[in-house]
Parts: sequence; C-alpha cells; structure tokens
Amino acid sequence: MTKYEKLFEPVTFSNGVKAQNRFMLAPMCDDSAENGQVTEQQLEYMKTRAANVGIAVTGYAYVNDSGDQVPGQLSVAHDKDINGLAKLATVMKAGGAKAILQLSHAGCGAGGSVAKGYRVYAPSKLSFPWLDYDVDEMTTADIEQVIRDYAQATKRAIAAGFDGIEIHNCNHDLLQQFFSASANHRNDEWGGSREKRMALPLAIQRAVKKVIAESGNANFILGWRISPQEKHGDEIGYDVDDMFAQTKKVAELGIDYLNISLNLSADYSNSVRPSYDVKVKGTDKSFPEYYRAALRGYCPIYIGSNVLTADDALAAVTDAEGVYVGRELLMDPDFVQKIAEDRPEEIVNTTTIEKLKAVGLPDGFVDNYADKDGSTRVVSYRNGIPLPGLD
Repeated sequence: MTKYEKLFEPVTFSNGVKAQNRFMLAPMCDDSAENGQVTEQQLEYMKTRAANVGIAVTGYAYVNDSGDQVPGQLSVAHDKDINGLAKLATVMKAGGAKAILQLSHAGCGAGGSVAKGYRVYAPSKLSFPWLDYDVDEMTTADIEQVIRDYAQATKRAIAAGFDGIEIHNCNHDLLQQFFSASANHRNDEWGGSREKRMALPLAIQRAVKKVIAESGNANFILGWRISPQEKHGDEIGYDVDDMFAQTKKVAELGIDYLNISLNLSADYSNSVRPSYDVKVKGTDKSFPEYYRAALRGYCPIYIGSNVLTADDALAAVTDAEGVYVGRELLMDPDFVQKIAEDRPEEIVNTTTIEKLKAVGLPDGFVDNYADKDGSTRVVSYRNGIPLPGLD
C-alpha cells in the first residue's frame, strides 16, 4: 500500500459504468490529423498515453465542416471518418481505459474551415478584430443543422466503438459563444436572457441523449466539459453563477461526468495557486465542492491542469473524483505507471524538443513546443516556463 492508493480506486459514472482508476488523459488537440483523418502518429501517441488511465479523451473533433478550428484537427463530420476513428478507439481501449470522443464546433474561431474554403459563422454578426476572415450570423436553419450535426456525430462515435462522447462546452467554442453575453447579441429564442443563451447547449444535450437512448447502449458515457466563467478584463461573458445555473439544467437532463476546465490564467481567485486548489471567488469552496450542489446527486467531477507530480494528482482528488493529466503525459507517457509502482521520483517533468520526439509525440504536437526559429528549448512548468495551453 502506498500513499497514492486513492488514485487507483475506480470511478463510477452516473450510468453505472466504472473507470479503472481516477486518471483521465486530458483532451488535447495534437494538430496531426490529415484533412480530419486519423494518422498512424496519432494512433501510436494515443496507445501509449491511454495505456494506464481510467478514461482517455481525444482532442476535440469537429462535427461539421464549418467547425474546424485548426489544421490537423480530427473530424467526425462524415461517415468516411468512422473507420479511422474506430482504429483510434481500439488503441485507446487497449489498456482498459474508457475511450471518449470529444465533440466540438469552433464557431467564429474556425480558422481551419476558412483555410478549406468553408463558410464560418457565429451567434451574432460582430466585429472580430483578431480575425482576418468574415464571420456570418447564424440563421435559425444553421442552428437547427448544428444540433443535427451533433446527433450525427454521436451516431458515428457509437459506430466507431467509442465508450462515450464528451461535449466541449468551453474554451470559447460555439456552445460557449452562445452562452456568452459578449458573443451572443441575438433577440430570438437563442439569445437575450441567460435562459435563452443556454438554449443551444441544452438542445444539443437533448439531441445526443436521444441518439444514445435509441442506440440501446445503456453503458455509453456522456461527459460534459465547461469553462466556469468567461471574463475579458472588465467585460463578463458569463460569471460563475451563470455557469452554475446552466450546469443545474444539464444535470436535470443527465450527464455521466463533469469535466471542469481550470487554468491559472483565469481569475478564479485572488491568489495564485495550483489550479486544482482554486477556490470559487468569494467563497471558501473548491470548484468540485461548489458544483456538487448543481449536480443534484452523484456525478463524478474531473479537475486538473498543471498536474506534473504524483502529489499534484493526489491533491486534485481531495474534492474531485478524478484528475485529468495533459502535458505531463506528453512528457512522460509512463507517469501513471510510475505512480502505480511507487516510483514517483522517476517521473520526468522537464523535457526538450528531442525528448518529445523520442517519446512518440506527433509532429503537430512537437511543433507546438518549438521556438519560431525552430530551435530547441527546455520546457518545464516547475522552472517557471509554462508549456502551451494544452489542458
């Protein structure tokens, strides 16, 4: 028995399915798909990183051709994607992990769609000075089509053999844009009041739950990932109480786990602490403690970010059921195994470009770490040099 035994207890989702331990491979875009299709590099990367976790989540997969955020992103927009996704699901499950496909639409941030010549849209026609392309305001027909696209993407995930899906309702994607008062200036049924701004995420949730129910697979997992608040200086897209209210509605409809996207750059508290220890501003509650009330019963919560040691992971599950690990599993694919074998002192949490290549990171991921001139640099959060925002 070791001090880290708690990390290897199973996690039970709301539908009764169990994950073999408390670790989640965090959803991270590896920028290495080829025109949306799964590549051999991605298969090898996922095989090693998912080998010892309880649940593994892909980087976001776009549900239609107008939702592609970056070149190299996965596609679940077409039936032709299923074969490659099936290979991905197979390698993710090889070590006992539950394989989850994350579904997303980039909305106004669909630069990958622009590069392919597709139309890009958002909740409202606004000025986007940081973009060098035009963005249309979505019509009612566009919105209804997006809902159908999430449903179709769920069918493809089931056909590909995934154990579940995770709805990406965070990090400024289309669903968050609809919920944001900064991005959504509509005055129809899809915008205006807080309740109307949450209408699209809830409509998508209903649509995918209907697909899951019709599939007859009671073990299929529905995860939900959120950003707790959206602030741009003094401008508030939504605050913590707004997202709490949305999550209560989501809980009423039913999810199997909640994945809370936390990071140190967000103004969640008045002090700088590891993000798994962040308190909801104005309270003495951690985010899992705060959201437990919204979930109205048992629903496991995953938190993480900046988890680079065994002690970091253990601290994260003080309040939450699970801990997601991103950059550390990029640097050290054996992170979980070393903790299981009580070898935490052997964990690698500094690296170089050459070492990243040596541990099977896809080219797209490695490019994220290279300086603009292509030179090698040492990357280590512990030394005060944060890695790119991967989790």
